[in-house]
Amino acid sequence: MEKHFKELKQEFREMRTALERELRKEIRDVKTSLDFFNKQFEEISALCSRLEKENGELKAQNDVLKTDCSQLKQVVLNNERRTTALEQYSRNRNIEVKNVPFVEGERLTRVVQKIGEAVGESVKEDDIEICHRVTAKDASCPHIVVQFNNRSKRDAVLEKAKKLRLTTADIGFPGKTFVYVNEHLCPQLKKLLGQTVARKKEAEWRFAWTKGGKIFARKDEKSRVLQITTESDLEKIV
Repeated sequence: MEKHFKELKQEFREMRTALERELRKEIRDVKTSLDFFNKQFEEISALCSRLEKENGELKAQNDVLKTDCSQLKQVVLNNERRTTALEQYSRNRNIEVKNVPFVEGERLTRVVQKIGEAVGESVKEDDIEICHRVTAKDASCPHIVVQFNNRSKRDAVLEKAKKLRLTTADIGFPGKTFVYVNEHLCPQLKKLLGQTVARKKEAEWRFAWTKGGKIFARKDEKSRVLQITTESDLEKIV
């Protein structure tokens, strides 16, 4: 009986030893896993911190670039405005006449003088610096560009012509096609004027015109006058 008890006791010791060994192994494995996960966590945490820092730096750089881009856009816009103003200034003695029939061997200075007679403003040959046809959509009737020797004469002809509904009959041509005497706009302003007129029609505004190389629009007689200097101003025509 005693021998049997000793054997059981020995088996119990061996079992306990085996369990303790297995438990210690599992504890070591758990500790190893925890160490691994802790290391991974620290690496991920460090990576997140680095990425957060880099993201902050990139955001700051992006803000700087946005500011630079905005400033550059403003510089470009200002340069475009100055260029347009200079181009238009070079035309401040000019008028552009539309719908005057082309005649072989024509004397355009005489045509301009007839326009002056029709509107009530005497124009002498000495008043005209340059007078020639320019390309137009209707190749059979190119526009006439006239440059006067001084701006006051240009303005006088222009102002009086705008008060009349001038026709080809008024200047010695057959028919009664309307003849338009306008400011000679540079290409940029011509484009902007066309956009203004189109927008005016869409918004059912009544007026769009030019004066002194500037473009204006007005909803009706009681509304304030809106100056159109860039395409962004067209959004105000509502």
